[in-house]
Amino acid sequence: MKKSVEKILVVDDEELIIQLLSDYLSDLGYQVETAYSSEEVLDKLNDGFDFDLVLSDINLPGKSGIELLRIIKELKTDIPVVLLTGLKTLDNAISAVKNGAADYITKPFELKSVRQVVERILKKQHRIHWKEQIFEHLKYLKYYFQFRTSEFDPGILSKEIASMLKKIQFTHLAEIDQYELAINEVLVNAMEHGNLELPSQTKGNDFSKKSKFEELREKRLNDPVYCQRSIYVVFEADKEVFSLTVRDEGPGFDWKKYFNSAHVIKSVNTEIFGRGFKIIQHISDEIHFNDSGNTITVIKNRPAKND
Repeated sequence: MKKSVEKILVVDDEELIIQLLSDYLSDLGYQVETAYSSEEVLDKLNDGFDFDLVLSDINLPGKSGIELLRIIKELKTDIPVVLLTGLKTLDNAISAVKNGAADYITKPFELKSVRQVVERILKKQHRIHWKEQIFEHLKYLKYYFQFRTSEFDPGILSKEIASMLKKIQFTHLAEIDQYELAINEVLVNAMEHGNLELPSQTKGNDFSKKSKFEELREKRLNDPVYCQRSIYVVFEADKEVFSLTVRDEGPGFDWKKYFNSAHVIKSVNTEIFGRGFKIIQHISDEIHFNDSGNTITVIKNRPAKND
């Protein structure tokens, strides 16, 4: 079942091609818009027009169809672009497919071939759309991970967790990057200052300190005493609240140096190695530590929507 009438943008500087494809696709039941240049397409996108598919000639006045493809992929990454190309520019079209074009159609073309390409790509878009909609019905999820330090990549896991928050629409899209940054900070702390026991003071800002920190980090990532320790991550979320608990096997740290008895960060702390906690607190409603300081739990309630 179709979500709505699909909108197709046909781009070509030849009136005959524009009219032919516009009439044909309209007869098939699609809503068709037309443009004669890349600049006109960009004006439409900037004016709020949205499309399910773009059919564009590869040779356009001004910006080419290849340039248009690149711009669309930057502005609207989910809009598939099909290039119309002659034999002389076929190599360019094939190269464009490798770099993001959904497909290409060679001129002269048969209308039934156009229909086959359009239907195939839109069917794929439907599957992607419905796959994303599945998460609208998600009520609760729980991840439980255990990593060896030597196999752990905080950036990959923080991105995965942030993407799940995005899929369940836990927060505004504009804030997802902040959540990813804070989650990454929690994971990095468990790895570097927990299991690898890297002193925070050695990190610093100047080049020599950074160099020594990285040298020690690499050394301990290859030392079984440190790299064989585990990191345990539990992430739970529903539509209203999520919690992230991370435990390392390091000796722990004196969290009371940075937080008061209510687990709220001390505002007077401006040391470089205390800024990570401020990032974490920025997206948190609650932060809890165990007594030994090797387990942290971050809790965040769903932000109120600004209507």
